[in-house]
Amino acid sequence: MEPKSLSIRSYPKLIQEFANENFNLKALCGALLGLMFILLVLVVYLIKKGPEVIALDANGQIAKVESKVTDIQLREAAENYISYRYQWTSETINSQLKTAELFIDPVLVTAFRKSMLDVQKFVKEKKVKQKVYPYEVKVDFKEKKITVLGDRITEFDNLKAATAMKLVLSFGIGDRTSINPWGIYINKETEGVAE
Repeated sequence: MEPKSLSIRSYPKLIQEFANENFNLKALCGALLGLMFILLVLVVYLIKKGPEVIALDANGQIAKVESKVTDIQLREAAENYISYRYQWTSETINSQLKTAELFIDPVLVTAFRKSMLDVQKFVKEKKVKQKVYPYEVKVDFKEKKITVLGDRITEFDNLKAATAMKLVLSFGIGDRTSINPWGIYINKETEGVAE
């Protein structure tokens, strides 16, 4: 007896169909994984980019952004600066002055910090509270100055003192931020007593 080996030249039809379906599934899974990776990269990019706000005018058209600064914006910026720079307690002075730095010309921030060190030390030692109520804000575009008249109320050791305050702020225009949406930066500040 002589052994004979059977050789099948092709797979049975059922196994060929299974192999083709298996290959198709692998190719589909690979394509879906590639698409998922692309979408994941797109989602990460969009999250880092942040939302884009498009302003519309009354007609539904894209509004044109005015880069011109008005006197109303200057008044608002000055009042906001004063609310951070001059209204504080011994507990909040550090955070208030840190926020006020965002209204100072970036070149002058280190000088502002140095000038505020003695004020911070005094306020913390004596437990001083201060509030300022501006009642008149004048804007001079030619001189680039804002003059603020207001009442200052200072309290320490259960004593309160009210004084009239005159503040002259020289300003410049720069980048707009979330805290300083007007883009108005103080480059000189002169404080005195109102007449």
